[in-house]
Amino acid sequence: MVQMGLITLAMLKHHQIINKLLLDFEKIPKGDTYLIEKFNLFKWNLNKQIFIEEENIFPVADRTNKKEIKQIQNLFKDHEDIKKIIRNLDDEIADGMKPNTSILRELLFSHEGREIDSFYPLLDFRLSPARKKIILDQIKDVKLG
Repeated sequence: MVQMGLITLAMLKHHQIINKLLLDFEKIPKGDTYLIEKFNLFKWNLNKQIFIEEENIFPVADRTNKKEIKQIQNLFKDHEDIKKIIRNLDDEIADGMKPNTSILRELLFSHEGREIDSFYPLLDFRLSPARKKIILDQIKDVKLG
């Protein structure tokens, strides 16, 4: 079994928190007073996760490496698609509906897979210990949950 690097492990933990919050939201029945609250908690933490990635992790991509640039472009595209879906879900909740989150869940899981299986391990391998420490310290500054 291949050992995960520290960035990969830290971000996997964050993804697990996001996945749990989405699952908690999905378990809330339509009309429950906690529906909006649970969705807002999920959305708040998802936005913090996106912030960590876009402001702390993605900027360290090697801009001379075509593979890394393509990965970053795809991950940014995922984020835009995720935000669009979230806006649509917000509208459905505002209209008193219990939205179907299956498309969002599928996108989150595929996005997570690309990051955990490919992008983060690349950074764990390539970045210096000092640079990794800076990234990890900044990840710890943004609490999820």
